[in-house]
Amino acid sequence: MFNVPNTLSALRILVGFVVPFMVLVEDMNIRIWSAILFAIAAGTDWFDGWYARKYNLITKLGKIMDPIADKVIVLGTFIAMSSLTAINMYSIWWVVPIFFREVAITFFRIMFLIQERETVDAASFSGKAKTVVQMLTLPCAYFYYMFLEYGQIELVVLWWVMYTMLIASVVFTMVSGWRFFERNWKVIRGMA
Repeated sequence: MFNVPNTLSALRILVGFVVPFMVLVEDMNIRIWSAILFAIAAGTDWFDGWYARKYNLITKLGKIMDPIADKVIVLGTFIAMSSLTAINMYSIWWVVPIFFREVAITFFRIMFLIQERETVDAASFSGKAKTVVQMLTLPCAYFYYMFLEYGQIELVVLWWVMYTMLIASVVFTMVSGWRFFERNWKVIRGMA
């Protein structure tokens, strides 16, 4: 049950709860470690899926844990970064649509697995692209924050990059959510 991919997903969930708190600690070294842990967690997201497919270790538990791990690390970090509004970070309102989409689709995916219903796409290209864009947006916000907080300089280019990536994250999140519901609407209606 706890093979290598599932163990990595479990560790990613744990890291997903720790990293946001590390972001909020007012210590540069701890914030640097939060970035390192986030990068490792993002890397294991790709690795555990590849490993599970290569060695035929795909399990029902893994299908549930992997998306939950992604949501915990991404949403927790998005929310933690948005709470740094005192130094001109982005508003929580950027996170709200991402939060609701992620929670809703994760709920339906878990229900599909529990009820053993066939879905059109377990993890579509748009869903994977959305995850990649989200995981690239957070380092952009992080670098902007670190320059602003510790370098005492506001780099306009980094500000524009951060907001461009935030817009891309919201757009990719909404489009992939729309595609999920569009492709699986009959299955969702059948659950009622």
